[in-house]
Amino acid sequence: MLMKPKYERVLEPTDTWAIFDVATGEPASIGDRLMIGLSESESEELFATLNAAAKSKNKRSAA
Repeated sequence: MLMKPKYERVLEPTDTWAIFDVATGEPASIGDRLMIGLSESESEELFATLNAAAKSKNKRSAA
């Protein structure tokens, strides 16, 4: 079964990137830092990290 990603990457009108939680529509955060105003490469790396962590958490909770 394919799971939808927990996060999505969005190009903002300011030509920066943001990562949003798909379920809440709110910007994702790591610690105190909101995932907004990111460079493209930064957003790609953080997007992959956040979705991998969410996928890992779902696997543990399903076991």
